[in-house]
Amino acid sequence: MIQLEEIIEYRHPQVIARFCKEYPEMAEQSEIIFEDLMRFFWASKKHEADKKLTPQNPALDFIYIMDEEMKGIDLMWHIFLLYTQDYADFCQKYFGVFLHHLPDIVDPEVDETAKFEENLEKFLNYSYDALGEDVIKRWYLV
Repeated sequence: MIQLEEIIEYRHPQVIARFCKEYPEMAEQSEIIFEDLMRFFWASKKHEADKKLTPQNPALDFIYIMDEEMKGIDLMWHIFLLYTQDYADFCQKYFGVFLHHLPDIVDPEVDETAKFEENLEKFLNYSYDALGEDVIKRWYLV
């Protein structure tokens, strides 16, 4: 699997510029939002790989979701998707597969409040360990 540091270095100036144009209120944070999208992709694939390696690990029994608090990252992903060939090439180069965006797909098991809270707790713990405290604070404005 690719190293986190390598994927964070990836840039797509046109995506970032379009994000700034469409969401001027987030323009100052556009570079870090793009980096956080890279972090999200990486951690999502890492979670998938870790789960395959240790499927009985209860700490990995959760769905790696993009929560509402991470809206800026999701908006950046939407813009990246508009550059279809670049996005497909990026996915192939860094992950070997196309990373599909599944909007508004809520697993019925996660939709219930208790299940959602359990999923979110595991997601946060995993992301904290994989990406660090500063990222979690940024994503959740703690």
